[in-house]
Amino acid sequence: MDKILIVDDEMGVRESLKFSLKEKYEIILAGDGREALDMFDKRHPQLVILDIILPDIGGLDILKKIKEREENTAVIMLTAVSHVKTAVEAMKLGAAEYITKPFDVEELKIVVGKILKAFRLEGHFSLLKEELGREYPVGRIVYKSPAMKKILAESAKVALTDSAILLTGPTGSGKELIARYIHEKSIRRGEPFVPVHCAAIPESLFESELFGHEKGAFTNALTGRQGKIEAAASGTIFLDEVSEIPPVLQVKLLRFLQEKEFSRLGSNDIIKSDARVISASSKDLGEEVAAKAFRDDLFYRLGVIPINIPPLKERREDIIPLADFYFESFKSQFLCKAERFSAGALEFLRDYDWPGNVRELKNIIERILVLGGGKVVIEEGDLPEGLRPEGKKGTEKSFKEQVEDFEKGLISEALLKTGYNQAMAARELKTTRRILRYKAEQYGLSDNAKG
Repeated sequence: MDKILIVDDEMGVRESLKFSLKEKYEIILAGDGREALDMFDKRHPQLVILDIILPDIGGLDILKKIKEREENTAVIMLTAVSHVKTAVEAMKLGAAEYITKPFDVEELKIVVGKILKAFRLEGHFSLLKEELGREYPVGRIVYKSPAMKKILAESAKVALTDSAILLTGPTGSGKELIARYIHEKSIRRGEPFVPVHCAAIPESLFESELFGHEKGAFTNALTGRQGKIEAAASGTIFLDEVSEIPPVLQVKLLRFLQEKEFSRLGSNDIIKSDARVISASSKDLGEEVAAKAFRDDLFYRLGVIPINIPPLKERREDIIPLADFYFESFKSQFLCKAERFSAGALEFLRDYDWPGNVRELKNIIERILVLGGGKVVIEEGDLPEGLRPEGKKGTEKSFKEQVEDFEKGLISEALLKTGYNQAMAARELKTTRRILRYKAEQYGLSDNAKG
């Protein structure tokens, strides 16, 4: 339920507004500016109805302070006298609407509903913008195998529930794609889908990223900030590589799962949340529990409904449809002349074991079209070394060496693309900087790299 803070020094106005809005919204009242800011910091309302003339602090000053604390909070200004100059100044400071007293209550209710909807959509749009460029088959899932058909049928069924879902399977197998599919099949499809890539978040920032923080909660926390759970609202929060959540925060996550409430870092105030949790792990969480690296009670809470996604080599029927999908996608993106793969090239794609799964397949197809897209037909010789006929038939390199060559190539490309910035390269490869640094040193690629 959205929270509305009503700030007016006239009790009659406050009570009238509360009576009109309390059926649909949680109402918070304040009679002056100081109380308003105190209530704002404690309760985090989505909308503030703010009188422009208050006994202690001016309404415009309160508006400015609210926007400094939470830029995405909607504010409606109230005034007994209409002045164009004041209205313009309020709008410049970020007010969503300016209403003159006396106002029509029914009209105000309509305005409140429209503003909250608009601000919610704007917040969703910001989240969607962060997700642009992700390599997912938008609107459909490409598959042919019975294994994926079964997974999608099961996913569509559990989407209708609110149970916690744990997706397991190797890295690159499509766990986030299935999580998105479940979200789109659920009644929450109109709400945000918020992914949290746990392995990419530094431990020191994890609590703030997930639960949000208050102003002054830590050094450089100059403003308050909502976390991913709060941003998910009544939608879905996806915890990818959930095994990487620091042990100290596993307790707080468990409490959220049990009570559907949490507190921001630096605050004791309770925030309720209806967000659904879908988590994923490429590690065996049972083994992590046995090794005391993951809480058993959290494991059971997250895995009410487990869904395992097998590696691509165990569903070979999907390889060619996926290759064709990415071929057409990158062909359009890069304006290539390439029309198709030769029969021989398709055979080697189908027979390769794809240790990096769908993500590796996608990266390989992109590389092929970047380097050989000027040809009409992609032949066996156009495939990367580990996939070429001579690579398959020769005995010069073992399978492990071929995989290492491929991995080295990916890391080298990412470092080159990011100007040898390891942090940026790690984000590009969807891994942690710690892992990237280790691999770069292993392959002798760290000499020019920056932190």
